[in-house]
Amino acid sequence: MCWAIQTSSSTSPPPSNEIDSILAVTHGFLSALNSKSRLELEKHCISAGGMSLSPPPPTPLRFCTIGSFIEYMATLQDDINERIWDPEIKVQEGSNLAAVWAPFRAKVNGVVDHVGVELFILHKIHGEWKVTGLADSCRRPVGEEVEME
Repeated sequence: MCWAIQTSSSTSPPPSNEIDSILAVTHGFLSALNSKSRLELEKHCISAGGMSLSPPPPTPLRFCTIGSFIEYMATLQDDINERIWDPEIKVQEGSNLAAVWAPFRAKVNGVVDHVGVELFILHKIHGEWKVTGLADSCRRPVGEEVEME
């Protein structure tokens, strides 16, 4: 059985502290991404985890480890501001697996550069949730998306 926090279920949902922990890791990862802090990124994820990144066309789908992504992010000079909203959180009952699916927008140097959906895969390792996988699907913003805060 899986739980999604937006839907009701005949069984009890996961404890709110689990949901809070999962969200804290997800938001911590994004905060570390925005600050380009290698140490903070490593705190929230497993470097050997995988990523599939779908930049706006015409750039093709890219695959890398989370560790190589961290190394790349640490070298960027651009101001990055990425945020998610309305996350859907799923937690496998009795296991160490969770997922967060959420729309996102990324500003680069103060301008909305791309928008889309992010999928975080998390595992509970030694009692702590960690990002072990990440995928996104993004495109260039249109209309009101260009002015998003």
